[in-house]
Amino acid sequence: MNDTQTWLLTQAKTWEQEATDYRQRAFYHELQAMIKEQAERLELAEGEVDGRTWNHEAW
Repeated sequence: MNDTQTWLLTQAKTWEQEATDYRQRAFYHELQAMIKEQAERLELAEGEVDGRTWNHEAW
């Protein structure tokens, strides 16, 4: 997870704790899940690009 994603995740946690109604808390809770999922997908995509770049058979 990069610095921006970590910062956003921290902010979403803070906003969830400060939320006054259920819908806001639920939104920020799911936002955290989305941020984590996005970070994981980006990491996998970067790994795939690395793998394809180093595949000597595809050159």
